[in-house]
Amino acid sequence: MSAESLLVVESVSKRYGETLAVDGVSLRVGAGEVYALVGANGAGKSTLIRMMTGLAEPDSGDVTVCGEEMRRRPLAAKRRVGYLPEELYFYQRLTGREYLRLVAGLKGADDARAAEEAEFFELKAVEGKWVGGYSLGMRKKLGLAAAFIGAPRVLVLDEPLNGLDVEMMRKLRLRVERERDAGAAFVVSSHVMSFVERAADRAGVMSGGRIVAEGTPAELRRLAGMPDEPFEDVFFHLAK
Repeated sequence: MSAESLLVVESVSKRYGETLAVDGVSLRVGAGEVYALVGANGAGKSTLIRMMTGLAEPDSGDVTVCGEEMRRRPLAAKRRVGYLPEELYFYQRLTGREYLRLVAGLKGADDARAAEEAEFFELKAVEGKWVGGYSLGMRKKLGLAAAFIGAPRVLVLDEPLNGLDVEMMRKLRLRVERERDAGAAFVVSSHVMSFVERAADRAGVMSGGRIVAEGTPAELRRLAGMPDEPFEDVFFHLAK
């Protein structure tokens, strides 16, 4: 991992009523690193991601993005994050082009960057149509395009592969690798273990609101004692 940590999560906890969703989680993601966050439904991944992106405030602990503390300077911290949520909500009666231009304006980028991302994510044929008529795959690509606008230093992608075809999955993986090599930091939550093993520099396995195992995919294989089994078997073993 790079000596420069772009995302620092320090002992964050979050409770909803009687449920302790995240329990004292700490992690760091460096410049030029892809960190995969994996876990079963209910493990606490979504709550942790919401705290990373400033959509939820920790009951205790801190999140820092590119040196900006989310609690003290939330706008400055959020400006440095590109975020793809798992559940996508758009203005239904905006066209794809209008939506991306809106995002570009909010991020201080120009319309040309919005057009470049529409081109990359293969939205040119539908960018003049209302978002309300988009398929799941088109909505996912629109969300990805919005996340990458403005060249954020930290990108948090929650289940980015859902709805994508195999060609676009590969194209996204290569884009993530290219941006990582240019110094960006990624947090990627995904149930597609083949993608995690191939794309991630390190992975954290969540269970019961905690990170119960962390390391490179090779280190996690050694920890599980599973050098040759499918990576999803490694995950299930470590998440017990």
